[in-house]
Amino acid sequence: MTGFLLPNARLTPQEHPGAATSALPPVTVLVPFYRETAAILRRSADMLRSLDYPHDRLSVCWLVDARYPEDVAAAENVAASARADFGGGLRVVPVPSMTPKAKALNHALRSVDDPFVALYDADTVPDPRQLRQAVAALDARGLDVVDAIELPEAGGDLVNRITLAQSAAFFGAMEYVNRRTGMHMLLGSSIYFRRTALSKVGPLSEDGVEELYEWAVRAAAAGVRMGRIVSFSYGTRTSVVGPALRQRTRWIRGQLDIGVRFLGGKPLPARPRTAVALMTLSLLGQLGVLPVTAAAVRYRALRLPAAALLLGEALRVRSVSRDPVWEVLRIGSGWALLLPFELLEATSAWRAVWELATGRDTWHKVRPETGERTT
Repeated sequence: MTGFLLPNARLTPQEHPGAATSALPPVTVLVPFYRETAAILRRSADMLRSLDYPHDRLSVCWLVDARYPEDVAAAENVAASARADFGGGLRVVPVPSMTPKAKALNHALRSVDDPFVALYDADTVPDPRQLRQAVAALDARGLDVVDAIELPEAGGDLVNRITLAQSAAFFGAMEYVNRRTGMHMLLGSSIYFRRTALSKVGPLSEDGVEELYEWAVRAAAAGVRMGRIVSFSYGTRTSVVGPALRQRTRWIRGQLDIGVRFLGGKPLPARPRTAVALMTLSLLGQLGVLPVTAAAVRYRALRLPAAALLLGEALRVRSVSRDPVWEVLRIGSGWALLLPFELLEATSAWRAVWELATGRDTWHKVRPETGERTT
């Protein structure tokens, strides 16, 4: 997750088309949980109750790793208390494996019959109107897939505000890539599919950790139409630097792996190939900034290139910070510290390279697991 040195493109707030309640179709909602605490399960239950969508047209599947019976039992317990207030279908679905997440999603998708599918992460809380807006946008804009903007919860301590700034900068870079290539890249969650698109492209890749990015590349090559709605979803806040950097190692490793496989393998159509190339070049820029900056201390010839790299990224961050769409995030001083954080994140990028080179497939998790303290 970077966007390093990629130009920023402002997101344009949209008028979301309305849809009569009587015309809203049934939707299957998939939410994977891997070693999550009871607090995260309750958060997801509260999210379901808040959705501005006819609950009787929702079939919700909580996907839980069957290798941990205590996790299945905990999910069943929370689901039992949530069903009365929710009013829709809510099932706990034990899946053979949750590592990677794509295995669980593919397992569940094989039995989905509804025409639309929504994917949320365990801690995702979308705007209550988002599901209704997404379904309406799919029809009004003639799309097969749309996603929303997922971020940590607004405000919070300094670490969280820095990660909010980084998320905003990343989405600005993604918007640039989407406009530059005419192709929409999917990352994160809060993604809404037509079931036919999933059937056309095939299952999510189970070989990496950026399964939706990889699927979007294949979908673009297959002619699937994708887009975004400017609506926010929020995950839990990030308050500790270490877990945040480890999580970024996982994301960067997945994105680098996709770049190597797609750019070095079977030729892609021009649009997805350009999109993957831009994303990969951004990662290479972040890998290079630390060595160049460190070497510039000793070698005068590198001082101008190092200064150009840092100035270019600082100007990009400034451009993102002026986009009014991000004002609701209450980032404040987080903008000023984003560039130092990105330099620190470069160590995560180098760790990702090492993990790829040595074949390590470590799952770096940012939230406490079952049995761990949540404070």
